[in-house]
Amino acid sequence: MSKLEHINCPICECDETELLFVKDDLSVVACKQCKLRYVNPRINRLTLEKGYVETYYPPEKVERIHADDMEWLQMSERLIELERQHQGKGRILDVGCGIGTFLNLASEQGWESYGIDPSKSGCTFAQQEYKLDVRCGDIFDAKFPSAHFDVITLYHVLEHISELNPFLSELHRILKPSEKEEKESTLVIEVPNGEGLQSRIHKADWPYVHPQDHLYYFSSHSLPILLQKHGFRNIRLGKPRRVSQDKDFKFKLRQVATSMLVRLHLGTVIRVYASL
Repeated sequence: MSKLEHINCPICECDETELLFVKDDLSVVACKQCKLRYVNPRINRLTLEKGYVETYYPPEKVERIHADDMEWLQMSERLIELERQHQGKGRILDVGCGIGTFLNLASEQGWESYGIDPSKSGCTFAQQEYKLDVRCGDIFDAKFPSAHFDVITLYHVLEHISELNPFLSELHRILKPSEKEEKESTLVIEVPNGEGLQSRIHKADWPYVHPQDHLYYFSSHSLPILLQKHGFRNIRLGKPRRVSQDKDFKFKLRQVATSMLVRLHLGTVIRVYASL
């Protein structure tokens, strides 16, 4: 079986593209209609998913993440903004939860926390170290009930998903419809910004460009279009903040610069909130 597969644009489902650049013998193209940037042809789904299951969280990576103070600061920043966007606590699912850092923080703040991740070692750590309800597999394996979650989060996950449209349809199915609730449901997606300032300057040398597993390079334009396609509404951009253990003057300058870029949709990452 070939390790590469050719796809149509997952947003507009056409096959009219222009080549942007080549890296690691893989082409990153832009759709001429919706402007989504994606890898085409790309490593096939089975080859990609096997790597997530078996090798994505080796023991040394697990220990490094667990002991990294910056990891905890970053996850805290995400949870703080989520709680500003979503009124009240509830049942939360973190898709691609890794070793469970974010979910552990959410549990400590009163959330009913669930996770799913393809990595066996990541899930085992989350279950044993944090006693979290984490399932190993993909979103379809889990067979969650319909309209089950108040919040679903995906932090740096969507760019890895081979079959975007079935995946987002499944998220739609398991997220609670807002019209049946006193409060809105919330979907949170954070991805690298394919049209951010760093991406535009560095192109193929941008650190987030590794086309073996980053299959798409979304923007503040293309990601909302994809979510609208699947019936999500009230789509708004978050404001991810730079975090650091050091609060010196240099950090504060960087924080101001980051905030300005985020307001102009030119930040390094995009964080989007949406409802049903």
